[in-house]
Amino acid sequence: MFLSFTPQRHLIRCPARAASAALLLALTASFAAAPEVHAQAASGRIEGIITDSVHARAAAGAAVILTRISPEPGEFRSALTDDKGRFHFDTLVAGRYSVAFATAFLDSLSIALPPREVQLGDGQRARVDFATPSGAMLRAAACPGLDLPRTQGAIVGQVSNADTDRPLAAARVAVAWTELSVDSALRPVTTPHSGLVVADSLGRYRLCGVPTGTYVTVQVQDTGLAGSPLTLSVDADAGVLVRDLSLSAESARKFAELDSVAAAAKSDTGARARLLAGTAIVTGTVRTRSGLPLADAQLRVQGAAGVSRTDSLGHFTLGGQPAGSQLLETRHVGYLLGQTPVELRGARSVNVDVVLTRIVNLDSIRVVARRNRYSEFEQRRKEGFGRFLDESAIEKMHPMEASDLFRDRVPGFRVEGDGLDAHLFTTHGSFELSGNGRCEVNIVINGIQHQDINFVDPRDIGAVEAYPGPAGAPIVYDRACGVVVIWTKR
Repeated sequence: MFLSFTPQRHLIRCPARAASAALLLALTASFAAAPEVHAQAASGRIEGIITDSVHARAAAGAAVILTRISPEPGEFRSALTDDKGRFHFDTLVAGRYSVAFATAFLDSLSIALPPREVQLGDGQRARVDFATPSGAMLRAAACPGLDLPRTQGAIVGQVSNADTDRPLAAARVAVAWTELSVDSALRPVTTPHSGLVVADSLGRYRLCGVPTGTYVTVQVQDTGLAGSPLTLSVDADAGVLVRDLSLSAESARKFAELDSVAAAAKSDTGARARLLAGTAIVTGTVRTRSGLPLADAQLRVQGAAGVSRTDSLGHFTLGGQPAGSQLLETRHVGYLLGQTPVELRGARSVNVDVVLTRIVNLDSIRVVARRNRYSEFEQRRKEGFGRFLDESAIEKMHPMEASDLFRDRVPGFRVEGDGLDAHLFTTHGSFELSGNGRCEVNIVINGIQHQDINFVDPRDIGAVEAYPGPAGAPIVYDRACGVVVIWTKR
C-alpha cells in the first residue's frame, strides 16, 4: 500500500501502482482521437502541431517518429517540431502509419503517450495534432482521489538497493521543507513541515501534497540506515516530479552515527559526521545556459570526500564517491549554486551534464565595486553595530580558509567543520535555536545570500562585516541567526 502525504491534513491510503504506469493509463484515453484526413491529388503527406498543455505554448523541438506499418517493407522517419510546434512528412506512399512524439518534459516524467495510427490513401493529406497532458491531469494521475491545487504537487518514483539494483521493499521516504513567513513585527518566521511514506513491495512510493515552486528535502531510510538528503523542486505548472531513489548499505550513514553527531553539536564539542567515500565515479561537463564550457568550476558530492575542478573545456572527473542517491554540488563565482541529483553505483562511472545560471553581469559588478562596495562597509562601521575586518586586519590573521577568521577570534560565532563542510553558527544567547542549539549564520558574498563561508579564498577578501544577531545587521538580508557580509577585493 502507498501512503500519500498531504501536509496540514492527514496521511491517507491509496492503492499501490507504478507511478509511470498510473500516469500512462490515466492519459491513454485522452489522446486517442482519430486524425482528420483530407483528400488531395498530390503525394501523401502527414502533418500536425504539438501543443505543450502544461506551459500553454507550442512544443518546440519535440521529436516526432513516423513508422510505416504496411505495406512491407516498413519505413521509419523522424523530425523535430519548429518554434510553433509544427511538423510534417512529405512524399508518402499509401499505407498505414504510426505517429508518435516525445519531449524532454515528458521524458523527465517517464511518460510515453500512445502512438496514433493513420490510414493514408493515394495523394491524401492527414493531419495529426497532439497535446501533452495538463498539470491538472498529471496531478490527478499521480494522486488519484486528491484535488491538488497549483501550490501543491507530487513526487513519485521507485526505491532500489544501490548495491544490487533490486527494489527496496518497505523502505521509508521522508520529505521535509521549511515555510518562511513574516510576523506582524516584520520578523522572519520559519515553520518546519515533514512527512513520511512507505514504499510498496516493488519499492514504489508516492508523495502527494508537497509544495510546488520551492525546495524540499527527500531522504531514503531503511533498516537503521539513512541515505544522503536530496534537494528537489516540483514545478508548479507540471505539478509532478518523477525521481527514482536508491540506498547503499556500504555508503549510507547509520542513524546511531547521526544521533551521536547531533548530541555532540548540542554540547559544542565540534564533532561532525564523517565524510562519505566509495568507488563510484562521476564525470561530465559544466556549461553556461548559452552552451559555453565553464572552466574552473568546483564540484563535489554533498557530504562526501573529494573535490574536482573543470578544465578549460568544462570537463571534470570525480572519483571515490559513495553509491546511492547523491547530490552533486557545482560552484563558480558569479553563478548560482548548482545542485544536481545523481544516481551512483559502486565501481561504475556516471556521466552528468551540469548547466549553471549566471547571477549578474560581472562587468556590472566591477563598476558597482568602484563606486560603492566599500562605502557600504565604511558606512555601517561608523554606525557602531557588528564587528568589522578590513583588508589589513584580515592579512594579519593569516587565515588558511575564510572560516579561520571566526575560529575563536570573533566573539559571538562558532565554526563547525572544515573546507566546504564548514558551517558558521551564532552563539548569541537570545538567538540560539532551542531545538538543537544550532542557528546557522547567513553568509553573504558580494550581496548573494546563503553561501558557503569557505567558497571564497581568504586572499580575495577585502572586507568582512559580522553580526552575531539581528541587531544592526542590514535589513535587506535574512538576519534571524546573524549575518556575515563578505566583500571581495576590487
